[in-house]
Amino acid sequence: MGSYTHQQLEEFLSPRNIAVIGASPNNQWFGNILENALKSGFDGQFYPVNPRTDEVRGIRAYRSISDLPDGKIDLAILLVKSSIVLETLEKLRKKGITNVLLVSSGFAETGEEGRRMQDRLRQYCTEHGIVLMGPNCLGFMNLQERVSAFCGGAVEGELIPGAVGVVGQSGATSEAIITKILKKSVGASLYLTTGNEAMLTVEDWMEYLVYDESTRVITCFVEEFRDIEKLRQVAFEAARRKIPIIILKIGRSAKGRKVAISHTGALAGNDNIVDGLFKQLGIVRVETIEELAETAVIFSRCGLPKGKGLGICTFSGGLSGLYADLCEKYGIELPSLQEKTIQRLEALLPEFARPDNPLDVTGSGFLQGLNEIVRSMLEDENLDIVAPMFIPPQDKDDPVGFLNESYMSLIDTAEKPVVPIVFREMTDYAGEYLRDRGLYFMEDPDTGFKAVSHLIEYAGFIRRFREGSSSASCC
Repeated sequence: MGSYTHQQLEEFLSPRNIAVIGASPNNQWFGNILENALKSGFDGQFYPVNPRTDEVRGIRAYRSISDLPDGKIDLAILLVKSSIVLETLEKLRKKGITNVLLVSSGFAETGEEGRRMQDRLRQYCTEHGIVLMGPNCLGFMNLQERVSAFCGGAVEGELIPGAVGVVGQSGATSEAIITKILKKSVGASLYLTTGNEAMLTVEDWMEYLVYDESTRVITCFVEEFRDIEKLRQVAFEAARRKIPIIILKIGRSAKGRKVAISHTGALAGNDNIVDGLFKQLGIVRVETIEELAETAVIFSRCGLPKGKGLGICTFSGGLSGLYADLCEKYGIELPSLQEKTIQRLEALLPEFARPDNPLDVTGSGFLQGLNEIVRSMLEDENLDIVAPMFIPPQDKDDPVGFLNESYMSLIDTAEKPVVPIVFREMTDYAGEYLRDRGLYFMEDPDTGFKAVSHLIEYAGFIRRFREGSSSASCC
């Protein structure tokens, strides 16, 4: 973590008393900070600093940094012009405040002069032991500790603690990512925006998350990396701990690389090299925000399969063909069923049904329930993941619910991941029904099968990694 220890960053992310320098009733930033803190359940205090008022949004304000209470402030958020950032840091340092979130823009993203300003900022923080996040970032949410120091206004969904860590070099884009994840009700451990990364980089925060006890899945939006060697070390430790790293990285196109440079002042590199590096390190690369969120959810709710074979159970020949095409598109193997499985299914299904994979139980083959059908597939040694159909009930009294309930008890003891595929539009009741059981479910087949392919590929990487580590330790 650069020159910072894990404990320093842990303290940075867990403030109870936060000074906001430049808090004003005339812009939305301080209001957003207060609203996000309230939604997160934060029970600490804010200390706005504004030289022209004694109160901001109903909270007592301080005219200067020197007026702040001694030995009280854990974190300072800076909402001041870039031209006075250095002198503001000096005043904070004299007050004993060394944890700083710098929201202000106007640094490396603006060009050569901005880069020189950022270099001076970095030098000052290095010389004086200041822990700095930013500049040009929105801040962070530590949902496990019910802390928010975040000035964005676009995060939606309930701020619930969970196992997914989110890091973004772009504040606004990462707001869309965290919103997608929260709305899938998996929760987040930490949500961090890095901006221009004068001090703390995306690699630093990835390293922190690998060692964070609450985080089991790491997701990132990246414009460019700054320390490839640290990325390698982080990925190795993540693999050792079986913590998947999922990254949405822009810059495949010339336009994308140009945007990355202009946004945070990063240097955009060769994307083919990035692809190869990710495969070597076991990093899951995704192409869209939706794919990132879907992949994060499947990793947070499913164990890793022991092999590559997927078994699909539906009641439509057309859907069987559609799913088979998507599996081929994403490199998912659909192995043939074992002979013993075929015989069991022939006894369970109508005589005109033809047991295969994908399995079409036909329009009448599921009417007595799916429990024995799903059990047969779970016991098939050729299959490592089973994806049965799920018909969303409207409420607890909807008669279609018995079809799902018939096999739900099998999931609790199954050693294989079970991924229900939703047929027809999902209902609020059905979504809660599945989430309460901690299940990943496939609502959109395209993104769903892509997420399944990532789960399978990552599981294969982990098996190879462990075999390699075991061989190395024996030599």
